[in-house]
Amino acid sequence: MHLKFTVILTIALSLTGCSYQYELKAIELNGKIAFVPMKDKGAGCFSRFVVTSETGEVVWKLDADRYIHDPCENNFPIIYGSVPRGGMAEIVKAKPLQAGIRYKIEGWDGDSYTGAFSFRQGIVVDNLEDAH
Repeated sequence: MHLKFTVILTIALSLTGCSYQYELKAIELNGKIAFVPMKDKGAGCFSRFVVTSETGEVVWKLDADRYIHDPCENNFPIIYGSVPRGGMAEIVKAKPLQAGIRYKIEGWDGDSYTGAFSFRQGIVVDNLEDAH
């Protein structure tokens, strides 16, 4: 009986994990759109990073095809359209962003990163409530 309880407890604890969720925001950086943490900052050693439009179209996708351990080279800020160093590949080449369209940001480095934004002409970024 004790062994059965120990096994169940071990499985339950392993399923809870230590994963966190961080909010990302878009900013204007030297005339380009960049992504940075809203408050708390995870490692930013992304294995996957995706930007989708409000219609669900993937407008930019990066993938490392493996888990990248901290420390890594591809920390923040992530510049839209620029592939960070450190093993990420551009799966979907960055498409031109359109003013007034809502975009969702999702990243993963063992933890989850999410955010949403739109922008106006002249790269005035408006961060929006996350699109969960």
